[in-house]
Amino acid sequence: MKKFVSKVIWFLIGLVVLDVLVGLGARYLVGHAKGGDTGLNNYICHEMRDECIVFGSSRGMHHYDPNIIADSLGMSCWNCSLDGNGIILMYGRYKMLSARYTPKMLIYDVQTSFDLLENDNHKYLRNLRYYYDDPGVDSIFWRVDPLERLKMLSNCYRYNYQWLQLISDNIHPLRSNDKGYKPMDKTMTYKPKASYKPKASAHQKEDYKYDSLKLHYLEQLVVACKANGTQLVFAVSPQFNTHDDKVYQPLKDICRKYHLPFLNHYCDKDFVDRTDYFYDSVHMNRTGATAYTKMVVGELKGLAMP
Repeated sequence: MKKFVSKVIWFLIGLVVLDVLVGLGARYLVGHAKGGDTGLNNYICHEMRDECIVFGSSRGMHHYDPNIIADSLGMSCWNCSLDGNGIILMYGRYKMLSARYTPKMLIYDVQTSFDLLENDNHKYLRNLRYYYDDPGVDSIFWRVDPLERLKMLSNCYRYNYQWLQLISDNIHPLRSNDKGYKPMDKTMTYKPKASYKPKASAHQKEDYKYDSLKLHYLEQLVVACKANGTQLVFAVSPQFNTHDDKVYQPLKDICRKYHLPFLNHYCDKDFVDRTDYFYDSVHMNRTGATAYTKMVVGELKGLAMP
């Protein structure tokens, strides 16, 4: 019995040592990434000091050219948007970057699925796992799932799904970007299916299942920006063949409550019916993004700068 207990103890000690080594190795790879998604994320979270930043999902990543914004507004700009993510990741990123400096302006392109409506919020924690120990990040995990407080004690859990990405980004990064901007160079050649059109039931606010946690963090971002002196501007970029923006009512309410500018071009007739401006029914191509960014900076020039 003593031998069995001794083996169990040594086995557990071995697991702890392995977990510590996994953590040390992964942190080294994250901090020394030469580029790729790992290098980009690390730059945004721990190094970036640009005066104007863009937040959002894939629509934010593909629709806002930071070079046009920088040239027009006379301030450095970086696009911090990330495909398939929204306010839960973006709030964490703002907490990290605002701990070392204060951006003058934050342009947030709000997307319904990732910023307003209910879905599995666990998936948005993926790109925050490396930075769990940074101030203000851990509490985001706890609000999404209280069990994350225990799970994140394990380095094996924290880094268990991106080893190939980490190694690749340290040896030969495959993905490139232009200050976070990733333009799309093809043009949509088809008409969207009926599923892309608003359904009659979607015209009623109560039919939408809004996510209280996402709305909470949208308001927390507003509060944090106001406290730090960052000019926050909410925006919604055009979506092809879209003529109803009622799904954005909670965002309109937040902007009204906190007296924030809202650049709403979701149903902009100058864009939404032009196939030459779109890569697909959700994302604009480079031509559309260039035209849209130029229009937005014209509106931004009219805002009071911090």
